[in-house]
Amino acid sequence: MKPKLFQAAPSRVLVWIVAGALALPVTGNAAPAGDESFHYHWSLRNFIGVIAGLFLPRQGDGELTSKLQANGHLTSELTITSGGHQGEYWRYGAEIDPEHLQPIRAWSSYVWHGRSKSKSSDIDQRGVMDIVSGIYSIRRDPPTRPRRLEIWSDGDIYSVIVLPRGIERRALADGSTVETRHYAIRGVDMPGKDEWKGKIDLWLALDDAATPAVIQISRSLADVRLELKSLPKAAAQASR
Repeated sequence: MKPKLFQAAPSRVLVWIVAGALALPVTGNAAPAGDESFHYHWSLRNFIGVIAGLFLPRQGDGELTSKLQANGHLTSELTITSGGHQGEYWRYGAEIDPEHLQPIRAWSSYVWHGRSKSKSSDIDQRGVMDIVSGIYSIRRDPPTRPRRLEIWSDGDIYSVIVLPRGIERRALADGSTVETRHYAIRGVDMPGKDEWKGKIDLWLALDDAATPAVIQISRSLADVRLELKSLPKAAAQASR
């Protein structure tokens, strides 16, 4: 009998793992918007992740982008693809008012094994963002102490906490290492509310841009870890 995690159709399992962390709120002051593109290698980690690899792709490429549009809005997206599965992907993103880092619209989509799904919705509640815009906000306003926030996922609101974990040296996809600041995002058990079961870990380089060197999204004992393929020059110099 397969573990409960894999009783769902394989085309939905990896989507479920990554989409377990759909959105993060933002606090602090707005940061100047600008174009960015980070390229990653991703892999499934831990015991259940290895088992998932028997049914799903175990590795592939990822890209985290931020682009300033002609209308002044910022578009941020996280896209994950797998080698050997041309045209198949998972994507999560948002259109943001960069002055206040307030999302205007969020979307998610995937194409996998002949199955596809897309969802897009306007964001009416202030202070709530999708995962990529949340990463952007933490980079621009990094907490120095635990910070309580809320997370939106498919219309539900969950309480979370961002935990600074200190300085850590992390390995990248090319075998190099970099000094980073580690931030852990965890659900909080609140009376009368469901607890968010996902986890997000961010390792941000020490450069001025707080380059996201490693991103890990966890759900039900399976981890999707994205490691930067190579470090931008400024981030490499800051890590020495």
